[in-house]
Amino acid sequence: MGDDLLSDILAAEREIRLQIEALEQQTAERLETLKQELEQMLETESTALQAEREQARTMAEQTAQREADALLAEARAFALRLENLDTMELERVVLRHLARILPEGEQ
Repeated sequence: MGDDLLSDILAAEREIRLQIEALEQQTAERLETLKQELEQMLETESTALQAEREQARTMAEQTAQREADALLAEARAFALRLENLDTMELERVVLRHLARILPEGEQ
């Protein structure tokens, strides 16, 4: 009977080891699957973020170009007004501004 008990214990131990090995294999496979899923998610998110960044950069460039064009148009219009300014009127404007800048009596 003692040998039968020892055989039963060894058989049970062997069965437990096999179950542990099977669980370890299942766990390793599941971890690998999860790793692959996470890598795919990371790649997808990275691609989406790059596309969003490119779109934001393009929009910022377009906005900056519109603002630069508006400033250039404003500067051109101002330069044209100055170019067409009558010499006498220009002298009056310069003298008026000099009067504000220079201390009294230094004109």
